Amino acid sequence: MSGKIIATIYFYVISAASLALIVIGIFNAVNFGINATLYDKYPLRYAAPGNCESYPFKFGAPSPASPSATELEKQKQDCLKQEDALSKQQKIDDLKNSITFILVGLILFSIHFPLARKQSKS
Repeated sequence: MSGKIIATIYFYVISAASLALIVIGIFNAVNFGINATLYDKYPLRYAAPGNCESYPFKFGAPSPASPSATELEKQKQDCLKQEDALSKQQKIDDLKNSITFILVGLILFSIHFPLARKQSKS
């Protein structure tokens, strides 16, 4: 193979990969938009919703040495605060990822695709 053919293939492969990045970024942006507008609280990726409602006795009755009602309420409030903080961080991360994928894909595509076209024409 000549160097020109290898360069052309390289530029087209990078262009195709950058288009894939753009598509992934668009899907992430749509997912972010749906999650941000449809739900009251931004959903967490790996946690079940309402995890704090039965906290700390999620899987059965309390033990004989259970904490007092005020301690349980404090634990529940701490759990809700942590869940809110995780939700806000997840929202920021999802937005950041979608913007990054789209920008990197656009930059790579705008650099490599014109070079691929130029290589294939000459």
